[in-house]
Amino acid sequence: MRTYPVFIISFAFLNVAKALYSGKYCPLACETSINYATFNDTDPWLSKKDQKPWCDEYAGVTLPYFHDIVRRWTSEEKAEVRRLSAEEALQFPYLGEIVIPKETFFERAFTTVETAFWEYQLHLVYGWYMYYFWLVVVAIGITTRLLSLIRNLAHRNKTYRPLPEARPSVSSEPQSIFSPPYGWLKGYLIVPATFGDRCSRTHGWCTIPSRIQSLTILLFVMLNVVLCSCSYRLTDGNLYWPGKPTQLMRFVSDRTGIISLANFPLVWLFGMRNDAVMWMTGWGFGTYNAFHRWVARVATLQAVIHSLGYTLMIFLDGGWPLFRKYLTKHYFWNGELATGTMCALLAFSVYGMRRAHYEIFLVTHIILSIVTLWAMYYHVEIFINGEWNIFIWPCLGVWAFDRVLRLARILAFDRNPLDAKATVSYDACSNLVRMDIDGSKNLIAPKPGTYYYIHVLDDLLYAYQNHPFTLAYVSSDIEESVCTSSSQVSRMAIPLLRTTSASSSESDALLATNTTKTSSTLVFLIRPYNGFTSRLKSHTLSHPKKLRVLVEGPYGHSVLLQTFPNVLFIVGGTGITVPISHLSHLLSTSSQVQSVRIVWAVREYAFLTSILRDFKGLLSDERIEMEVHITRDDEVKDDVLGEDLKSVRIMAHRPDVQAAVEGAARDEKQRRVAIVVCGPALMADQARKASAQMLRKGFSGVDYFEESFKW
Repeated sequence: MRTYPVFIISFAFLNVAKALYSGKYCPLACETSINYATFNDTDPWLSKKDQKPWCDEYAGVTLPYFHDIVRRWTSEEKAEVRRLSAEEALQFPYLGEIVIPKETFFERAFTTVETAFWEYQLHLVYGWYMYYFWLVVVAIGITTRLLSLIRNLAHRNKTYRPLPEARPSVSSEPQSIFSPPYGWLKGYLIVPATFGDRCSRTHGWCTIPSRIQSLTILLFVMLNVVLCSCSYRLTDGNLYWPGKPTQLMRFVSDRTGIISLANFPLVWLFGMRNDAVMWMTGWGFGTYNAFHRWVARVATLQAVIHSLGYTLMIFLDGGWPLFRKYLTKHYFWNGELATGTMCALLAFSVYGMRRAHYEIFLVTHIILSIVTLWAMYYHVEIFINGEWNIFIWPCLGVWAFDRVLRLARILAFDRNPLDAKATVSYDACSNLVRMDIDGSKNLIAPKPGTYYYIHVLDDLLYAYQNHPFTLAYVSSDIEESVCTSSSQVSRMAIPLLRTTSASSSESDALLATNTTKTSSTLVFLIRPYNGFTSRLKSHTLSHPKKLRVLVEGPYGHSVLLQTFPNVLFIVGGTGITVPISHLSHLLSTSSQVQSVRIVWAVREYAFLTSILRDFKGLLSDERIEMEVHITRDDEVKDDVLGEDLKSVRIMAHRPDVQAAVEGAARDEKQRRVAIVVCGPALMADQARKASAQMLRKGFSGVDYFEESFKW
């Protein structure tokens, strides 16, 4: 039996390695070189470590140790041993003699192994760069929010209090040294649309976020492009991939695949409703969702490049027969499946689909996301110790954390969530669905501008669906009230405040009410379109109905408008719920607000009259000025308002949003003014553009807030 050559080669390799190199890749380079030689006296499929037991068991020969063989050789005998070149080894010869690899062969083996591992480690490092980038972005977001909270706290602690009887004369507030640069940032980076004046409106079938969000996304995309395009070490004589184009294809495929997988936890993180990052930064759902979509798009493109690269290498190596062989491998077809489902996710997530067919989008999104994660798990399971699962398990952790908090929000609203009731009615004149939900068991006090996800359990076929609706206001059942003007104010003002004892006391002191609160009801005003809202309308066409609902919330952040001396609301349609929900807070004794102006564009006159009827008391406050624009109905009746609502003006044309924003900024000079917008996309874009223009002109006190739920 001639089993010695394997060990002779090993010994010789170690000598060469010791002479030329040091480090962890030397043994692996030796093993790589040995793997190219197969000797004709052993099973060619046996690994080197299995040959000694094989010889003991089947040949009855105990192999001696390396030094026992080599130490008996003379220098002349060693010199006569055949040197195996790389060209010969690459033919995978069957050897029947002792051979020693040439030094150039070992050098090629070492370079091949070292380069492969260097690239492998670099792929992983670049994958972690994704997290470093978003850590910086989140840190900036947290810092910005902390500075904003400190600023609001400083204004809240001012010693003066505005008097409702007479509005103080407008004067310029002293500016800090940070006001001009912060105003510049708002005017050129934070507030404007990315291109022109289209931010809320679509560009074809896509939406483009604000400039600061777009710049963040652009930097993220550029980082991925750069990291997927640089630091490729292409070598001559590579044993694994001899040609440099093949090496580049392999390294690019590996790099894009690993970074795509590294982006997975970020996709899941930005796709959840409940997340600590959102709470700490104060980002709205629209900002978070924009990051979610773009990280997913980048990860999908990387997955496509990864799959195409490997597919092309397989076809170049063995054509269709080899590709069919690979399709039988569990890890391979799971990788192809994951790439396909990721592409399908993008196709079903375009803006037109999300907007027009939300139910289809939601179901396909959930199913395809589960399939993608499942397939990716089995795609990477071939790696030792499941090292790539470090990017899979966090996705499940984020998902589980979100579901636990969703359940907590549901139970916080009602400890018996399946028994929650809602009274739903439809007003054909105003084309409005009103939903009143009993909130007496709610443990979390409602705040202005927050929204809730609502399931309708009576609609069995669609009970799994949940849709977000902004809270209009919180009403109360009143047992006793004094039929005077003050009691009229208190009837609607108290419910809008928090239902805590402190808030009630504040309301009593402000409005001098004499009422008894028995329960609280959350009121949602819903414009029916198609899908879920259309079904709500059909439920109540004939008469109001009681429906079982499941309520999850609240979500969103409540803007502290009380810290602004002046507030301008520009709203359209059901967007009137935003100023209504804030009014009681703005008119409280703890508020800094001195003037509130509401510019409201509404289609139906009946909608206007219902709002004026219910909130007549609050709207009669001297600090409030309301401008209503009826955009469709020709019937405009000024006389129905009465003498006590002289501050409400009704017009029969669309509002001039540009003039309203400019007027608010110029009238208040350098005083802080909040521009709050909730309405159609065109109206929001007009207000955003006007606010940015005023900031660029030096009116640094302008702050722009857009209350909208962007998918």
